[in-house]
Amino acid sequence: MLSTMRGRGGGWAALGTAAGIIGLVASNASASIAPVSVTSGFNLAGPSTTVPVDYDSVNGHWHLQADLVFDHAAGPMGKVFRSPTQVTGAPILLDAFQPFPQPLWEEFFLVQGFPGGPPSSRPVSDWHEEILTPGWEWVLPGDARFPNLFPPGESLITRDGQPWQWQHQPHPGGPDPTKLWVEFPPIDPGHVLDVHKALLWVGTPDNRVWGDGTRNDGTVIDESSIRVREYPTPEPATLGLVALGAVALLRRR
Repeated sequence: MLSTMRGRGGGWAALGTAAGIIGLVASNASASIAPVSVTSGFNLAGPSTTVPVDYDSVNGHWHLQADLVFDHAAGPMGKVFRSPTQVTGAPILLDAFQPFPQPLWEEFFLVQGFPGGPPSSRPVSDWHEEILTPGWEWVLPGDARFPNLFPPGESLITRDGQPWQWQHQPHPGGPDPTKLWVEFPPIDPGHVLDVHKALLWVGTPDNRVWGDGTRNDGTVIDESSIRVREYPTPEPATLGLVALGAVALLRRR
């Protein structure tokens, strides 16, 4: 199958992918990730492909541009955000006692398939992301602690660059700053889903400073990246169809 990708100039290029796999690729030489293919869905028991996202030292943020085909049967998307660095390549040291959030902008083009072309994405109506690396939290637009972090009026979710209504989903374990669970009116294939947020180092009991490669007691620790797991889920009606399909398959057996 073929998956298309969006360049900054508005053009599209083709990338060969297996059926049912998401084409997640860098759109040009200055994009933030290497050309790879990953799955993305709510099957948490399914395989997950890890996507590296480089830090833009010149602009001081992470920026991910990608095609996205949401496949409800696929596993989650794993992301590895490279640790912040200066333009010289030296690490940026982050002190938990002096909060300094790092902005993160993700652009996903929801692929609209056509006969003989790429598979079509399902509509996306929620977004679930979990930070797996201890000591990091999410910061969303409108956070009163950082009034100047985002442009005025910035929305967590936008469609085609315009603010899109969204709201928090209840999390089974209660509010958790390491988990982002939100829902919004469906965004259909052929549109761009943007997610605007930031990662904030708040430290752990044994590690106050991120970037120096050591804990408070001087023991060595890997601080080369921040790991995140992301998975959209289908709308309730789609979940029902998935369940019916599973029942039908069992009956055939």
